[in-house]
Amino acid sequence: MTLISLILVLTLQGAAQGQQAPPPATSAAQALAEGTEYLKNNDNEKALAAFERAVALDPKNAESHLQKCRALAALRRQDEAIPACTESLRLKPNNTEALRDRGHYYLNLGKIDLGMTDLKKAVSLKKDDRGIYYHLGMAYYLKGDFANSAKAYEGCLANSTDDATRVECIAWLYPSLRRAGRESEAGKLLDSVQITSLPGHPGNYLDRLLLFKGIKSEDEVAKTMSAEGGLSESTVGYTIGLWHLLSGRQARAREYFERAIASHYTPAWGYRASEAELKRLR
Repeated sequence: MTLISLILVLTLQGAAQGQQAPPPATSAAQALAEGTEYLKNNDNEKALAAFERAVALDPKNAESHLQKCRALAALRRQDEAIPACTESLRLKPNNTEALRDRGHYYLNLGKIDLGMTDLKKAVSLKKDDRGIYYHLGMAYYLKGDFANSAKAYEGCLANSTDDATRVECIAWLYPSLRRAGRESEAGKLLDSVQITSLPGHPGNYLDRLLLFKGIKSEDEVAKTMSAEGGLSESTVGYTIGLWHLLSGRQARAREYFERAIASHYTPAWGYRASEAELKRLR
């Protein structure tokens, strides 16, 4: 083979290889789309792998870092999720979704002040995001600031669009109102709840309200504690403990709060709320 022929062959091979390898931005976009689909279907390990590819191909894309953050959190790896959200915010500082999610994951880890800082900034930038209000309300609730918790959960309720999301807000708004001294408003809010069943995890929150309304008994609610493993153990444990606490039965409340903690399901709000109540009961 002559030198000219060799050069021609190598040139053609290089061109073919170039055609096979798409530009990094396109590959990153494809990986991001793939990961988003996996995450939607709760295939979180595959989602994380796809988002990591997207980040490697285009490290300046804030959305890829945010989605990686969400995938890690879905895998209960909140301590690793935080840096991914932080990188997303470095690239896009006023992204309210990243602020909301990082605030959420800080709360999951029990880092209430850091979570509240993110959520306060997020709500100052976006006034109609239900999730921001929900998690900001949780931050105040865990701190024992029930007046501000009630205010945030009123925002949560105002931006909810179906029974499940409304019940989730009311389940925290009702005790916040009571503990903020707004008993009359709390009673009217509880009376407004007319549904008697909801599927899935929102059903645990509805049971909280039905327990306070006297429609369900402690035994009926307690039967659901093992339905979703650690998640329902902590959620339902907190519900019954809260019911006893607000009825003046501190010893019984403590038993259920301790049972919620024994679930070891630390991302659950029932776990974190029980943790906070036990500190207040010391």
